[in-house]
Amino acid sequence: MMMNDEHALFEGGGETRWNALDVLLRRMQVESDFPALSEAIGAINRIASSDKEGVNELSNNILKDFALTNKLLKLANVAFYNQVGGGSISTISRAVVILGFDAVRSIALSLILLDNLENKEHALLLKEEFVKVLYAGMLAREMAGKMQVKDVEEAFIGAMLHNLGRMLTMFYFPEETASIEQRVEADGLSDARASTEVLGVSYENLGIGIARNWGFPDTLVQTMKKLPSGKIRKCASNTDRLHALAGFSNELCEVILDTSDADRGKALTKLTARFGDSLQVTEKQLVGLMGKSMQDIAQFALAVNVNLKHSDFAKQASKWAGVAAAPGEAAVALAALDASVLQEHAPILDAEPGEAGSRPQRTPEEAQSILTSGLQDVGNSLIDDDISINDILRMILEAMYSGMGFAHVLLCIKDGRHNTMCGKFGFGDDVQSLVKVFNFRLAEQPDVFLVALQNNADILITDIDDPKIVARIPGWYRQNVSARTFVVFPIIVKGKPVGLIYADRLHPGDIAIPEKELSLLKSLRNQAVLAIRQSL
Repeated sequence: MMMNDEHALFEGGGETRWNALDVLLRRMQVESDFPALSEAIGAINRIASSDKEGVNELSNNILKDFALTNKLLKLANVAFYNQVGGGSISTISRAVVILGFDAVRSIALSLILLDNLENKEHALLLKEEFVKVLYAGMLAREMAGKMQVKDVEEAFIGAMLHNLGRMLTMFYFPEETASIEQRVEADGLSDARASTEVLGVSYENLGIGIARNWGFPDTLVQTMKKLPSGKIRKCASNTDRLHALAGFSNELCEVILDTSDADRGKALTKLTARFGDSLQVTEKQLVGLMGKSMQDIAQFALAVNVNLKHSDFAKQASKWAGVAAAPGEAAVALAALDASVLQEHAPILDAEPGEAGSRPQRTPEEAQSILTSGLQDVGNSLIDDDISINDILRMILEAMYSGMGFAHVLLCIKDGRHNTMCGKFGFGDDVQSLVKVFNFRLAEQPDVFLVALQNNADILITDIDDPKIVARIPGWYRQNVSARTFVVFPIIVKGKPVGLIYADRLHPGDIAIPEKELSLLKSLRNQAVLAIRQSL
């Protein structure tokens, strides 16, 4: 479709005027996966910008997507992300502790974008674009660490977002993308002008509009603007540095694709001269950073089953990693790339989710493996003085939630001043509402929760409406909780109840805990006891 200017398009003979960006957003909304993509990214951005939410909400949001959880944990354990040490990582909660909130957020955002490419007919073309965008992010992150950028993960995200408008146009408007490319090649138009003529809005403004719609902060939105031609002046602020990094890393990707082997050195000299005042990086330093970025992207690709052997960009970038390096360094870098980046590898085996909104059903072996790994996570964390008691308790709850496929898992802690047991945090859909419900006195008539606490007894209620148990279910629970089966693990320290772990499922009989799994769940509860005892 033809557009007359960048800000508006006219339909029906000009009788109805729509903002071009709004029209494109409306068209994207009819795509089955775009609303889900928008909600997933928007949710993570809301969590990142909220003072009230944080680690628990980010972990809980990621855990809703089983495939995303699997891939993120694989990435958390590859050399690139696990360079800080700390043993294996088997829970999102520990990943946040070890890698940091911002690192887990940036991994999640990149994986959400990648997963949406796999549903498209032109997936190979889109994955090629993603490899290029991911490389730009990796390079910006590597450079940010040497440029006094406050948050290197912001550099990664900013570089990935820099060409968001073009990438999303490729995803959702392939015919328009082809028309834009034709105008650029045949008529010599710039991307900005060609995209404006075809879409009614430039790639840049489309990307900026969508990024704002998704809730990205203005600091990152500013990195999406095209840099001026000529030399880029010295950066005066953190936002300027992020902008320069995003522009530089993406321009380098275009140079890599458009430059012949013979002209690599000349092109690199020209690019480093353009950004010399703002980034202050030498050609030799840049080549080293490029090599490190290629190794990083190799680790990412292996973890998420992207075959770089089919990527022309990856092949070209791997060649560039050897330019200006010492002969021995170049040989080592390229050998490593050939071994890790371009080799075939086995596919990821993700369990299939059940019906919409359901939790994945585990085999006994899967459940035991996840619970055992969770115990290892917690054990590693208990000997680390820098990890808080709340972080350890989150790991325990997450292992139970993921391993057993509970609908909710919740931690309650005793409030000694009011002699009540109060919900603190947990995992599962709308868990914050459930947290508010759990606030009960410890001096009432003995119901199932008080019996568990007073007798240090683990209790499984198969059906809250069973005549033999119905009188023991407190009114506050029956009125506010929809689950019909639950299990309670009391937390007793020095003979006194200090908390409990609650887990549920929706339908009667949905919870069955074999002996081995029960033993592992009790061990996790015992780790909670130990963690609380150590904190006293």
